[in-house]
Amino acid sequence: MASPISDERRAKLLRAETHTLLQSPDFIRSPVMSQLLSYLVEEAISNPGNPPKAYQVAVDGLGRTEDFDVQADSYPRVQVGRLRKMLGAYYNAHHSATRLHIPIGHYAVEIATDDGDPGDGQHIAGPDDIDPDAASPAEPVRDRWFNNRLTMLGLSAVLLITAIGLIWFVPSSGPVDSGIAMTSGQETLPPKIYIAASRMESGATGSDMSAEIQQFFEDAFARSSQVRLAAAGEPDIASVTGQNAYLFESKIVAGPSGPEIKFLLTSLIQNETIWSATIAMPDSPADYPEKLGPISSRVTSIYGLVATDQRKRLPDNAMIGYPCILRFESYRANRDPDLLPVVESCIEKSLVADPFDSQILAAASFISFLRREATGREPNPEEGLEYARRAMVRGRENASANFALARSSFFNGNCSRGKEFAEKAAALDPYEATIQAQAGAFLFGCGDPAGTQYLRRAIALDPRGSLVAETALVLTLLAEGKDKQALEFAEKIVPSSTGVGPYYDITMAMVYAKNGRIEDSRKSWDQLVATYGSDKDESQEQLLRRLITNPVLAERAFQLLLRTGVISG
Repeated sequence: MASPISDERRAKLLRAETHTLLQSPDFIRSPVMSQLLSYLVEEAISNPGNPPKAYQVAVDGLGRTEDFDVQADSYPRVQVGRLRKMLGAYYNAHHSATRLHIPIGHYAVEIATDDGDPGDGQHIAGPDDIDPDAASPAEPVRDRWFNNRLTMLGLSAVLLITAIGLIWFVPSSGPVDSGIAMTSGQETLPPKIYIAASRMESGATGSDMSAEIQQFFEDAFARSSQVRLAAAGEPDIASVTGQNAYLFESKIVAGPSGPEIKFLLTSLIQNETIWSATIAMPDSPADYPEKLGPISSRVTSIYGLVATDQRKRLPDNAMIGYPCILRFESYRANRDPDLLPVVESCIEKSLVADPFDSQILAAASFISFLRREATGREPNPEEGLEYARRAMVRGRENASANFALARSSFFNGNCSRGKEFAEKAAALDPYEATIQAQAGAFLFGCGDPAGTQYLRRAIALDPRGSLVAETALVLTLLAEGKDKQALEFAEKIVPSSTGVGPYYDITMAMVYAKNGRIEDSRKSWDQLVATYGSDKDESQEQLLRRLITNPVLAERAFQLLLRTGVISG
C-alpha cells in the first residue's frame, strides 16, 4: 500500500489533474459537469475529512436555490453519477499516471495512482458506508464568495455585439515570427507545455535538486491560464515535435561562482529554441518563489514568452477561447478603440461555444465596466457584476474569475470586498505579474498601503518591467509625497520593455508635472495624444478617462495636469 502523501502534494496533484480534465472535449462541452468537478475537487482539498452532503452539492456545486429539498429531489446524486461515468470514460481512453475517481455512495473525489493505491490515504467506500442521500435536515449553507441565487439569474445575461476588426500584436523582445501558424484543431485551447529536468552536469557542485525544481515548475505552470501542463516526465521529443506546444527544460550546470540553473524554452511547432536563461542556484527550496518565480512569469504570464509567441502565429479567423483571450489582453494593454469590436465579437462567439468559460466571462465583465470614452456607450456595472459571478460558477479556484469579482467590487466602490478577491486571485496565480500589478493598482486607488507590496512583487516577477506595476508604483510614491523618489524611479523605466502603452506617457506627464518640469510633462502629454488620441472631437479630459480605467486615478491625473498648466481641460 502506498504511503499517504502530504496535503500540499495532494492538492497540487488534484488541481493539475482537474486542469487537464477540464480541457478535454467532453468536459468543455459539459459546463455543468465541469462546474461540479471543480467544486468537488476544491472540497476534497479544503475539507479532506468532511466530504460535502447532497444539499451542499446541490446548492454550492450545482447552483440550486437554498430551498432545495434533498428528500424530494435526487438531482445531486444523478449528476454525480454522470460525473463518475465521465471520469471512467475519460480514463478508459487516456492513460494518466494520476486519476480522479468518486467512490459509489460518496461525494468525495479521491486520487488513484498507476499501482491502484489511493494517493491521499482516504477511505474507499464499502458496503457499510452511510448513504449521503439518506434523509437529513437541510443544514444552512456556508458563507460563499457569491450569492448563488443571483448567480443563476446572471446566467441569462448574454452580450449581443457583432463586429469585426484587426488584431494588435503586443510588442515584445521575445521570439521572432516564424510564419508557422496554428492549425484549426489547436485554436481554442492554450498550448501544452512539457517539463524536462536533467540531472547535474559533470563538474557541477552542490546538492542535486532537479526533482524539486521540476515540481516547482509543475505547480507554477499548472496555475497559469496561458498553458496546459502536459503529463509529468520527460517527453519523447520525436513524438511531440510539430505540436502547438513547448518544451521547458532546466539543468543544473557549473558556474563561475557555484552551481547555476540553465533554462531553455523550445517551440515544438517549429522545433526551435526561442529563449534561454541562466540563474544562480537557489540556496534551498524556500527560496524558489523568489528566485524561480520570475522564470515562471517570464515563460507563462499573460504577456510572457508563450503568449507572445502564440500571438505571432494566431490565425485571423481564430476567435473562440484562448485566441480571444490573447486579443482581449492586447486590447486591455493598449486600449485602442479600433480593437474593441473584434474583442467584443470574439467574446460573444466564445460564450456561445462555452457559456461558462471563466476567462472569457472575466473579460466580458471588464468590458462592461469601461466608460463611455472607451466604448461609446455607458458602463453597465450590473452586467459586469453578473459576468463576474457567472465566471465563478466554474472558476472558484480560477485567478481570472476571482479578479473579475475583485474588479467589480473596486469599480462599485467596495474596496474591502475588492481586496478580498484580489488577494485570492493573487494567491491562486502567484507568478502572474499582471494580476499582482492590477491588485496593487486598484488598492492604490483605494488608498490602501498594501497596494505597494503587490506592485513591488509584480516588478520582481517581471524583471523586464511591468507596465502597470511600474507606473502604479510611481503614482503611489507621488501620492505619498515622495515626488523626487518617484521621478528617479520613473526615469529608470525603459518604455520598450513595458510594452509601452498609454500608462507610461500618462505617468511621465504626471511625475514631471509634480516635480515642476512642465516642459517635459507637456512633451509626454503630446506623445500620448499623438499615439493614442482619437480622430473624433475628444477633449483632454475625455482622452484620460478613455485610457485610464481606474476613475480615481483618471481624476487625479486630470486635476494634476490641469492645475500645473500642462493641459487646458
